Order: sequence, then C-alpha cells, then structure tokens
Amino acid sequence: MPDRRQGERRGTDRRKAAPKIRTTRDEVINAAKTFQWKGQLTDWTAIVEDQELPARPFLLKVAKAMENNSITGEEAAVILSDLGFEVRYKGAIVPWEDMPA
Repeated sequence: MPDRRQGERRGTDRRKAAPKIRTTRDEVINAAKTFQWKGQLTDWTAIVEDQELPARPFLLKVAKAMENNSITGEEAAVILSDLGFEVRYKGAIVPWEDMPA
C-alpha cells in the first residue's frame, strides 16, 4: 500500500473557496468503521482505513448531510484529498496535485 499522507497537506493557494461540507480527518476515519456500501462504486472513490469508498455518498454520511445536497462526486473527492486520503477516479489513483482546484 502506498504511503499514507498526513492530513491537510494542500497549500492555501490551491483552494480559494471554502468547501461546501466541513469535516475533519478523525470524523472521516470514525465514519469509515461503520459505513457500508452495497451498490456499485462511483467514479470518484477514496481509500479510508484500507477500504475503497464512494466519495460523495460517504462524505454526505460523514457530514450528516441530506442526500440531495448539491455537492458533486468531484467536490467530495477534493475534500477527502485535502484531508490527506488517497483518491481514485475510475480506479486510477489521482495525486493531490492533479486534483481539480
């Protein structure tokens, strides 16, 4: 397994706007322990505690947000990447420096 990144490594110049969903790395890790996904994985996924999880549905659960929240899968992936988690698009690892700003 690749080295794990330690939380919030992205510089402030990469992200100007505040994220639509605020959460912490610890909240994400704790939620991963009980999150269960039975459907097909989405295009954007994140590796949390050695599990590949769908970025948007998982982040909505972490933030206790409504399913109709306007956040996209890409935005969820950026938030999870900002928190130091490995993010994938259609199975390919996306380095944090290549994530959309």
